[in-house]
This record gives sequence, structure tokens and C-alpha cells, in this order.
Amino acid sequence: MAVRSWHAGVARGALGVCAAMAMTRTETAADTRLFDLRPNAGVYWQQTLVIFLMFSAVCLGVAIAFTVAGFWPILPFAGLEVVALGAALYVSARRGDYREVIRVGPDRVRVEKGRRQPEQTWEFRRAWSAVELQRSPVQWYPARLVIRSGADQVECGAFLNDEERESLAAELTGCIGPMAGGDGRPPRSAAPRGE
Repeated sequence: MAVRSWHAGVARGALGVCAAMAMTRTETAADTRLFDLRPNAGVYWQQTLVIFLMFSAVCLGVAIAFTVAGFWPILPFAGLEVVALGAALYVSARRGDYREVIRVGPDRVRVEKGRRQPEQTWEFRRAWSAVELQRSPVQWYPARLVIRSGADQVECGAFLNDEERESLAAELTGCIGPMAGGDGRPPRSAAPRGE
């Protein structure tokens, strides 16, 4: 089974990036709309690596200076500190690599989730799918955005805040479902026919 790259088709024809959320909406060939969702990452991997190297150099430099002065027990603890910092920064940077891609084609909806490449994939018939924003009965719990078709469903944008989730729900509702067309009109198969 070949692994398809997420980067194919994303660079072409971008309509825009919503500044409030990490969502890119793109229209590609054959009336396919693509929603690329990513959590808001504070820093990129290269920046994280530079920060880690700077802190490590300072910490180990001070520890080596104390070791030369005769306070050798400081060096192993400084090493543990550098390892703990590296692990914490790695976990944080890895969370920023998570991605959800929603492809809405003329007759299919495909949701892919994972890091660097699709790890989980769901596919639904567009005409039989629905977008639901499920409000929580508890006030402080976030709403859930799901795409469902029959008994199958997948939650999308769990890392988004409520405003971003509502905006995405409105975008998806406009292009998923039996009465949704990519431009707000019904799909071609549902258009009225002449006598």
C-alpha cells in the first residue's frame, strides 16, 4: 500500500488561510475542497532545537566549571536536567506535527489524521454525510465537531477552540450533505430537470 503525501495539491490554488485558526482551505481540480487543520504551534522544530542547544550549553558549561572547581556531584544532575528538558521539548514539538486533512470531493468525503503522513483514514459518501456540532451538556466542556454517515462518525478539530470549531462547522456544512454544493448550490445530480 503506497502512502500518499499530504503535500500533493496543497500548494496549488490556495484560497486563503484563516489567521484565527490553523486551517488552510484549498480548492483543487475536479471540484475538490481541502481543509488542512493543524494545532497552533508556538515554535517550529528548528527554533526548538536552537533553544535546546543554547540552554544545554549554558547548563553544561556551568556544571563543567563547578566540576573543575571540585564540585563534581553537580555534573550528573546537570546532565539529567538537559535530558529532561530535551524530552519535554521533543514531546511539545511532536504535538505540533499533528495534522487533520479533510477532502471534500464531488461524491466522497475523506478525513485523514496523523503526523507527517496519514495514520488513520475515514471515507464517507458526500450525499449521505452530515456535519454536526454537538454541544456539551456541561457548560465548560468544549463542543464536538463530527462528520457522520450512518453509524460511522469521526471527530474533527478536537484541538480547536469553540469559535474556530464553529467556523469550520459552517464551512463544512456548506459543502457536505445532500443539499450542499461547493458554491452553495445543490449538487449537479440534485438539480431540477426540465420536462
